[in-house]
Amino acid sequence: MQVLISCVLILGFASPCLCGRWINVAKTNNNIFNVIAYGARGDGISDDTQAFLRAWNHTCGAEGTSTLVIPPKKLYFVNNLEFRGACKATSILIQLKGKIVAPPKKAFKDASYWIRSNM
Repeated sequence: MQVLISCVLILGFASPCLCGRWINVAKTNNNIFNVIAYGARGDGISDDTQAFLRAWNHTCGAEGTSTLVIPPKKLYFVNNLEFRGACKATSILIQLKGKIVAPPKKAFKDASYWIRSNM
């Protein structure tokens, strides 16, 4: 009985993974937008603000579920980042794996905010 339960549990978790390789069962529309593809360098020196905004505009403008990806092992320098809507996306995920750094206080274009959402 325990072996049967174990087999059922294993198949229950593994089968969606295996089937998903060949058949798109759920027919999801997950649009993935990586800031690197929009020009972010992630070197901690170059200003990545515009790349983040371009990636956000595509993330927000896509229909269905969208994911904004900020890849790992990089340092992204951004100055006054404002994410604006109204979005077509029904759901937006932000996958923050890298690090985002702010400029020194004196270098802010607008000292009232660093990163904000206006939707």
